[in-house]
Amino acid sequence: MHELQIASDLMNAVLEAVKEHPNASRVEKVDLSIGRLSFVGDEQLRFCWGAITDECKLLKGCKLDISEEEVEISCRSCGYIGEMDVSEDPMYHFLLPVFACPECGGEVDITRGKGVTISNVRLMIDDGVEG
Repeated sequence: MHELQIASDLMNAVLEAVKEHPNASRVEKVDLSIGRLSFVGDEQLRFCWGAITDECKLLKGCKLDISEEEVEISCRSCGYIGEMDVSEDPMYHFLLPVFACPECGGEVDITRGKGVTISNVRLMIDDGVEG
């Protein structure tokens, strides 16, 4: 389950970012963009996130807001740049898929849609005022 490793990496990245805000008392929400080619399961990631952040005071109860990033390719042969339809295939878990240009069938470079990116972290800041 690669979602556990991704959740752990996300937690480390968020905690590193929070260091820049010493008055942060809690992380409320983390906005993520997940590329379709990462084949990360949203619910599995949320489960792993909840499990590993439950013991962390700053992250306990933090919500993951996940959006999906479409796949974009660039053809090496004809110059096509655009989206590519990708469907989940169980074989992708065992073999690397080979993608071809929908226009000419040539080799393509994937320019978007294979990563997991944090776009925003919402913090609660302790202003130090009692009451």
